[in-house]
Amino acid sequence: MKRRVISIMLTGIMALSMIGCSGKVDDKKDKATSSIPTEIKENVEIEFWHSMKGENEEALTKITKDFEEKNPKIKVKLVNQGGYRDLFEKLMGAAKSNTLPTVTQIYNNRLTWYIDKGLVEDLNPYMSNGTVGMKEEESEDIIKILYEDGTFEDKQYSLPFNKSQMVLYYNEDMLKEKGVSVPKTWEEFKDAAKKLTVDSDNDGNPEVYGVALENNISTDIGIWVRHAGGEVISEKDDKINFNTPETKEAVEFLAGMVKDKVATLAGEDKNANNTFIKGKAAMCVASTSAIPYIQKGFKGNWFSAPLPVHKEDAQLYYGTNVAMYNTGTAEQKLAGWLYLKHLINTENTAYFSMKTGYIPVRMSAIKSEEYQKFLKENPVKEVPMKTLDKGWIGARSIGTIPALDVLGQELEQVFKEKKTTEEALKEAQEKGEKAMKEARSN
Repeated sequence: MKRRVISIMLTGIMALSMIGCSGKVDDKKDKATSSIPTEIKENVEIEFWHSMKGENEEALTKITKDFEEKNPKIKVKLVNQGGYRDLFEKLMGAAKSNTLPTVTQIYNNRLTWYIDKGLVEDLNPYMSNGTVGMKEEESEDIIKILYEDGTFEDKQYSLPFNKSQMVLYYNEDMLKEKGVSVPKTWEEFKDAAKKLTVDSDNDGNPEVYGVALENNISTDIGIWVRHAGGEVISEKDDKINFNTPETKEAVEFLAGMVKDKVATLAGEDKNANNTFIKGKAAMCVASTSAIPYIQKGFKGNWFSAPLPVHKEDAQLYYGTNVAMYNTGTAEQKLAGWLYLKHLINTENTAYFSMKTGYIPVRMSAIKSEEYQKFLKENPVKEVPMKTLDKGWIGARSIGTIPALDVLGQELEQVFKEKKTTEEALKEAQEKGEKAMKEARSN
């Protein structure tokens, strides 16, 4: 599988390039369209398993109802499976009992297991179909880094859906009071965190930390390792890089700030944005999906910025994709494809973004008059669109998740000062390789 550290060479939001799949569609347009049905003749029901909640789920429900009105023979049963972990566990159980849904939300580093087992539908025959597919300009309209995340060699196994960026949120009032500029580098970040920390009684328990970090460092450490010039897991080399100088540098940078008590993990707040909202941290590192929650709960002035960088200038884009399993009938798969196409069309990806903290997955949506007006009223939503040229997405290799879980367990010991970084990373490397091997043989 090809490495996906992708540069789109953008010069600004209106100059962002689109996906480079020219020829991919053309090469297939001439293929016979009889390989898949192109019309829903009888009523058909499909299931979409997801983990959306709150406003996210409300937006998804509206988009789905609109689809059913336009396609009266298709019924889409939305099945909320709880949190992401719950969803993924239920998908695994469904795979073993042969009860997989037609379409699902999923991360590609989990989808690879299903691809390996031959359970995922290649979307290319649908995309290139002259009757129900996408026109070349439609497929090229999908933002490149997000589209290519679902490309595996010559097959398209997923399409982007709810995509976000990891950003640095900051309390504008606190930064102004302390005379601190928004940090752009690691050194500036560490210095800002120190200056913004408030421990008025000097008891070692700050009333306000400089920055709050998410509890699950293993999920987020990849971008910091990338900043240090490495890759925590290399998809190209099919190799875990836990016990490396780059990973060590990233871990010691974050753990050092926690040890110095200028940074804190979210802890009982569960998410770093909650610590930020409560005024217990002047900055926080979190997904843009947190924007609606911060808008509702934060008192004062705030904004966001790209993550401060180090040796490499890269920004993390993540979030789930939508994929279709190949276990349904031909009619269900056609219905599933039509639904997926509807889900991410220009109008709906713009609508979903305006109602949530996610970004549109199409350039036409970003450029639309309605969305441009929205950005003027909500400028914080434009931040992730300005660094797509620096976009980075982690490895999709089978076994990535259990390996990262092992790393997380070891990093927890470092942050609790129960192990040295060297001890933890050595252990994580050995256990991580074993966990990945076991996942692949499961």
